[in-house]
Amino acid sequence: MRAVRVSVLVAVAAAFLTLAAVASANPGRVMAQDDCDAASFNAAVPANPPTCVGSGRTTFDSFVGQLVDHKFAGSWHFAPTQVNLKAGSSLLFENRGGETHSLTEVTQFGGGGIVPPLNLILFGTRTPPTFFFPPLNIVPAGGALTIPAATLTPGTHLFFCAIHPWMQETVRVS
Repeated sequence: MRAVRVSVLVAVAAAFLTLAAVASANPGRVMAQDDCDAASFNAAVPANPPTCVGSGRTTFDSFVGQLVDHKFAGSWHFAPTQVNLKAGSSLLFENRGGETHSLTEVTQFGGGGIVPPLNLILFGTRTPPTFFFPPLNIVPAGGALTIPAATLTPGTHLFFCAIHPWMQETVRVS
């Protein structure tokens, strides 16, 4: 009977260690989301490829109105806004929105992005102070990117979307 208990304990411990190893090897995940209405965004910002390939309901005029009134557009965000990782883990960035987004590391939040007309609305100048550094990690709609574990040293990492600078992400690595 004692041998059976020891065997069960060994099996439970092995299963726990296996699950812990798998959990730490799994990357954290951040998703970019937005709600762009393709017809109005592509009419306002003609580009090739199109500015918006999504099926959202926020028109371009409504988007700009939100920026003017609030300095952000609520449907343009990262989810979750904070990720906690164990050292040695990578971070998966998925763009589930209809527009291109980035996950760009910054030294602090509050700086401008790479789109001068948005900077003008948000900061009153086309070239506000910036706090980001390469790489920009730009990902088109439907795309994904993995930030390697070697880049995510222990500590707090701040990221934003260089296109939509109110989109902010905090990654804590322990």
